[in-house]
Amino acid sequence: MSRFVKPNIRGLERLDKVPSFSFLVEHPSGRRIMFDLGVRKDWWNLSPALTSRFRELGWEAHVDKDVPDILEENGFAVGSIDTVIWSHWHWDHIGDMSRFPRSTKLLVGPHLRKEILKLPLLSSDYSGRELGEVAEFELTIGDVPAHDLFGDGSFYLLNTPGHAVGHLSALARTTAIIHQSPKHEGDTFILMGGDCCHHMAQMRPSMQWPLPCDISVLSAPGQSSSLASGLSWDLEHHPQGEDVPILQISDHSDGKSAATDAIEATKSLHRIRALDKANVFTIISHDKSLINVVELFPAPANDWKLLGWSERARWKFLNEIVHKQ
Repeated sequence: MSRFVKPNIRGLERLDKVPSFSFLVEHPSGRRIMFDLGVRKDWWNLSPALTSRFRELGWEAHVDKDVPDILEENGFAVGSIDTVIWSHWHWDHIGDMSRFPRSTKLLVGPHLRKEILKLPLLSSDYSGRELGEVAEFELTIGDVPAHDLFGDGSFYLLNTPGHAVGHLSALARTTAIIHQSPKHEGDTFILMGGDCCHHMAQMRPSMQWPLPCDISVLSAPGQSSSLASGLSWDLEHHPQGEDVPILQISDHSDGKSAATDAIEATKSLHRIRALDKANVFTIISHDKSLINVVELFPAPANDWKLLGWSERARWKFLNEIVHKQ
């Protein structure tokens, strides 16, 4: 885990048993896109360079179904997907593009097309189909450069470089104010962070979400009682302050950081963190604290706020840290 985060914290020695989330986005026009594809089920058929690395490090992935399998089981033809967007090119995000027809376009982030032949990818991951690249970000959301994919404010691609060449995040408008009850003022969004960070302790606490004095949402496995005061835990284990994230992006000087450019990755995370607000549900690709909180496909995610997903998940990531100190 030290490749991804700093400082080292007991309980976070390994990035294991984590999901890799994929998102189906349906535009009112009927156009369907996928943001990331997760891990392919036959991961042993990744590029030779990657499978060799797997053997060297003793890595394994456990995947029951590809995204195309899940789509088709729920009545969505794979051919109905207009575009697949990669948050970045890493193996745990690109799935198996060969399962999609040639009519499905692939869209990637800045500078990736010119680098793609140098990367440990299979030609079937990108060849034989339209390969587009987001080269311009005409807007800013907060301080994040953004591209309005459909031109109507419903879905934005965010330029979040650093973790990998061409890294993208995305922001989807999930409800508009005209469709909401008075209880939920303002539009709501889902922020798909990709690998802008690898643990929510890199996102929170923050200025928007300071560590609460009583983290009653936490309970040890098999216990129903709440954790003791969050403030006392904060003072003992996180002296930086109640509005400072517990973890930062690893920046090993020996090149062992998982980020291609740790300085840029840190800047991107800082910008993304500022978007993590009450009407924005932030989902990073490998956040296992969301398991048993969110409903997965085919359940729609638009009403995440009404369903309380974000509120229930907000501090759940601390279970990994607190109960292992």
